[in-house]
Amino acid sequence: MDSADLEVIIVGNNIPEGIPKVDVIVNDNDFIEFLGKRKNLGTEASSGEIIVHCDDDIIFPIDWYRKFKEYNNKNPDWQFLGNRVLLPDGGRYWDRSTFLPYHQMVDYDFDSSDVTFYQSGAFSVSRRSLLDRIKWSDEIPFYGMFKGFKHNEDVEFSLRLKEEGVIIYFDKNNTVWHNDFNYESDDITCNKRKSEASIKKKCLEFILCEG
Repeated sequence: MDSADLEVIIVGNNIPEGIPKVDVIVNDNDFIEFLGKRKNLGTEASSGEIIVHCDDDIIFPIDWYRKFKEYNNKNPDWQFLGNRVLLPDGGRYWDRSTFLPYHQMVDYDFDSSDVTFYQSGAFSVSRRSLLDRIKWSDEIPFYGMFKGFKHNEDVEFSLRLKEEGVIIYFDKNNTVWHNDFNYESDDITCNKRKSEASIKKKCLEFILCEG
């Protein structure tokens, strides 16, 4: 990806290794626990028309941008978009999920208009025009449903999108990697590993070979 095509906004003090340039660093010490607020701060500091919100351990394969542009050309009406999110061993990481009767990952063709469906906050792509109209919640803390809130920030945002008639699109042909070896997945749920068993870095093979 040509670095001239993108703008990198870091919300917080944790700058991942290998970032070729950082355009803006936003101090979020007062909002470290509020993930929606941090997304809003990043959006406000940016100037682009397409905004990618992601965790700091997300790895983009070298062909991600090319595939995104292909999807964008074929589906010009999207406003909010997800794609596959995989763990280093190739297992899925909460990339297409429902929250009732419990949190579980669903098929990539699952109907996103279903009331139980939500787009994970770990990775999403939005048009600025959408985020100018519908912002993430500033008030929901990390794991909000365990702290007196009805939902976590990503479920709450997805529900408001559907209330406004916004379709949550999904590109099942594109992938990012969640570079965290602490998780294991059975492609239905994803949880912290019970042991430190070594696993194959499938993501590195994919990143180096694709393009």
